[in-house]
Formats: sequence, C-alpha cells, structure tokens
Amino acid sequence: MTTDEHYKAIQWCLKNDIKVSAYATKKGLKVETIQGNKKIISPKIYSKIEATNKIWELYLYIYKKHNKI
Repeated sequence: MTTDEHYKAIQWCLKNDIKVSAYATKKGLKVETIQGNKKIISPKIYSKIEATNKIWELYLYIYKKHNKI
C-alpha cells in the first residue's frame, strides 16, 4: 500500500539523483538502485508484485535514512 510519504520519498530521491527500478532476467526480476555512479543490484529474484513492493520499500528506506526520519 502506498502512502503520501512514499510519493514524497520518490520525489526526494529523484531530485537527489537516486533511482530504483526493476529489470528482467531469465528467471524473474531484479531490483537495482542507482545513485550517481554507484549501482547496487539485488541478489534476489522477484515476481512482478514483489519487485514493485520492494521498489516502494527502498525509496522510503533511502529517504528516511538520508533525512533521519
């Protein structure tokens, strides 16, 4: 379930050049986080719904981590 806080987190992340997305592999989806030149790829394979939920979760986590919320 997404909240206003999730949307605020995404806006903040995009303004700060932080992007979280999913991409397809032969076995399913992987989630990657890109911040400037640094890229982190999840070791886990996700279904479409799981990947979407993980993206929301990561945006919120990153926002809270950088804003000490």
